[in-house]
Amino acid sequence: MTPHPQLPDLLSAAELSLCLSRAFLAPQAGVTLAEAQGPLLEDLRSLAETLPALDIERLAALSQALAALPDTQRLLLGYSRLFLTPPAPAPLNLGAYLDGGLMARSVPTMEALYLRHGLERDPAFRDLPDHLSLHLQWLAWVYSEAMEAHEAGTDATPALTDAASMLHDLTLPALAGVRRKVVQAARDENTLPWRLLVELTHDQLTHDLARLEAALPSLASRAVPPPERPNINAVETFEASEAPRETLTCRSCGEAFESDPVMAEMRQRLSAAGVSADHLAVCPRCRDGQDGPTALRPPGAGLKAWH
Repeated sequence: MTPHPQLPDLLSAAELSLCLSRAFLAPQAGVTLAEAQGPLLEDLRSLAETLPALDIERLAALSQALAALPDTQRLLLGYSRLFLTPPAPAPLNLGAYLDGGLMARSVPTMEALYLRHGLERDPAFRDLPDHLSLHLQWLAWVYSEAMEAHEAGTDATPALTDAASMLHDLTLPALAGVRRKVVQAARDENTLPWRLLVELTHDQLTHDLARLEAALPSLASRAVPPPERPNINAVETFEASEAPRETLTCRSCGEAFESDPVMAEMRQRLSAAGVSADHLAVCPRCRDGQDGPTALRPPGAGLKAWH
């Protein structure tokens, strides 16, 4: 009756993707330490019965890592140090790992997949569309779309194929780079919860891809190459940038400072893409303090799938 009798239940995976999407937008979404220790962990525990990536040991480690933080400011400081404040070791813009730059050749492919399923950027969206959070929102939407088609007895193949293609060709190769960077850099209690969440995301999406390929004979029968290894030196190319240095005014303390090579390259590429780079104007002293990073904002959630 239904085209895919062996289709796995993707609703739990969709719910987890939305949970993780919100977590990876922590500063903008207003995620607090209390929310991470309470509702986030509760949601993860409620999904553990159906998602093997959420094993007891992993949830216990995440709970302990969050309990070690005294307040929300330390949680956001860890986020900023890993993902946001230049030169962040592990930015969450996936194109940086696939292409070695911002708004490069992989981004139009991502946007085409967004649009194919009726997801458009909000008019107020002024950040880059390759942020990990947007991938997770899109996956949650498409997983739900596939399940609705399956339950209605219609063809879920287009949604399943697009989800598998996004995971195989874009999300997982880039996320492998994020994971590698985070493992290298997350050496203190502020960054540990984020390392654990990145590893959880990588393992769950790897599991999702395996289930999708098993459910799709068309994918199983074709010669699908393994995901390409992410460009190991992609993010490091920013450090050798010859983009012009600028004298900027720090958004946090108001002092003048000169942009470093990484910041200069990021500002140049964002400007070329028509995206505001004002959030990068934070001096080194404020980056390293506890007040500066919380003033920064990562790419926002501009897809209609955001709840």
